[in-house]
Amino acid sequence: MSRSLGRAGIWAGAAFATVVGLLLAAAAPAASPTLTLTAADAVIGQTVDATAVLSEGPTASGEISFEVFGPDDPTCAGPALESSQTSASGEGQYASADFTPAAAGAYRWSARYAGDAENSAAEAPCAAVSTVAKASPGLIGAASAGIVGTAIRDEAAVTGGFSPTGEIVFSVFAPGDTDCSAPLDTSSSALESGQATSADFLPEQAGEFRWTATYSGDANNEAATLACGAASQSSPVGTIDVTLTAGATGATVGQAIEATATIRGGATPLGQIAFRAFPPGDADCSGAAAFSSVVGVSGNGSYRSAAFAPSRVGTFRWTAAYAGDPKHAPATSGCGLASSIVARAKPTIAGAVPRRRTVGTPFRDEATLQGAFEPGGTVTFRIYGPSAEGCARPAFVNTVAVSGNGTISSDPFVAQSPGRYSFVASYSGDAANQGATESCDAAGQVVRIRKRAPRATPRARLVGSRQISIRARLSGGASPSGALTFRLYGPGDERCSRKPAFSGGVTVKANGTFPLARYIATEAGVYRLSVGYSGDRRNQRYKGSCEGAQPIRVGQPS
Repeated sequence: MSRSLGRAGIWAGAAFATVVGLLLAAAAPAASPTLTLTAADAVIGQTVDATAVLSEGPTASGEISFEVFGPDDPTCAGPALESSQTSASGEGQYASADFTPAAAGAYRWSARYAGDAENSAAEAPCAAVSTVAKASPGLIGAASAGIVGTAIRDEAAVTGGFSPTGEIVFSVFAPGDTDCSAPLDTSSSALESGQATSADFLPEQAGEFRWTATYSGDANNEAATLACGAASQSSPVGTIDVTLTAGATGATVGQAIEATATIRGGATPLGQIAFRAFPPGDADCSGAAAFSSVVGVSGNGSYRSAAFAPSRVGTFRWTAAYAGDPKHAPATSGCGLASSIVARAKPTIAGAVPRRRTVGTPFRDEATLQGAFEPGGTVTFRIYGPSAEGCARPAFVNTVAVSGNGTISSDPFVAQSPGRYSFVASYSGDAANQGATESCDAAGQVVRIRKRAPRATPRARLVGSRQISIRARLSGGASPSGALTFRLYGPGDERCSRKPAFSGGVTVKANGTFPLARYIATEAGVYRLSVGYSGDRRNQRYKGSCEGAQPIRVGQPS
């Protein structure tokens, strides 16, 4: 009796302590975490982010939200350009999502911790600045050549800038003005797609005219200059006429084509030949070139362009332009006098399937497409079943989109009948590629479907002292039909060689466990239950064996 009272007292004390602990926890004041904020700098075109440090809140949870404000909002009055959130888990550093500024300037950040049940909220309003600097672009140029009395010009392009706007100021200098001290002419041109072209200048003497180009810069880009003597900033003006003829090679799409140009009639001409290939449909070479190549000239003779691998079929027309030198005038071959015929690629396709599978087991045909050029289109898989002759009537058709050379897989196929199946994969082709198909019964495209090998397992048990409940489990079949059969062998028949004491069977339509019969034992001893399955068109027969028979021990009847 005293022992029971002692235990009750202990339990009561524990309960009281628990209640007191809960009351103390509820009365505890919320923590007051602090939030500090720093921000990263960048150059326009890069991303910036902010980092919040949560302190004095070791159990803090909930969310920390970030807002970024534009250069025209120094007080973060809003609205924010972008906001993001991250989950807090105690003290530490938490980063905002990356933000991509649209212009150079100072971007200000705010952060707020929302608080939770144990921690009060904390804020860092307009507390950090990301300074986004202007881009520092470069400038590349290409001045034209000419002959006396024919216009020359300079072309310049801004490189490495951030969507540059503004204008480029060009100046041209006489051949003897090697330090570019007194310009003959100055012109300005607004940028278009990052490029600008000077006004035409008519030289009145032969020689090397020099150019300078200065980009003015804009809100997001610093200024840039091509100084006197920079690469490609001179215009040779010559007086000797030369003849220029051109030719070109053909290929299939994706393979290289090239052009040749031959200079005749010069007196050791120098300078460059510029090759340009114009895409199919541009019959007069008036549009943008699909490819260009510049080759140096060192005398009369033939010169070859760099190789160019077209990404489309058709006729590419070439032009070749000799720029001239201080003694020679420029020369150009006419549009289309050199042409490259680019034909569609001739890909191959070959499939592969597993050599053997069982009925009801899904598998795929995997076709490998090779030799195509950036292929699109589709691959169609056709499967001819065991009753098809000569691949005439497909049992399964599946079309899959193509997004490149390599292996393309069909959807899963499940054979419902055993036999020999033949697969065929066909590629549709597209604008750049011819179609391709493999022959019926190609190597690696034949699979033999075998019947499934199910198993019948005895599941007998003794009910009471004499009644045997006979059950069996059929597993591993492919939608099995047919019948489960059983034989119950009496005591003393360890080899199951005598006539069964009881036998029978049931029809099945699926895998599962089936009740077969009940049997009243007439004598004591060990009974053995063997179960078999008849099989059907998709499943093999399973013959129960005495070795696998389930023993059931029956005691002496009362």
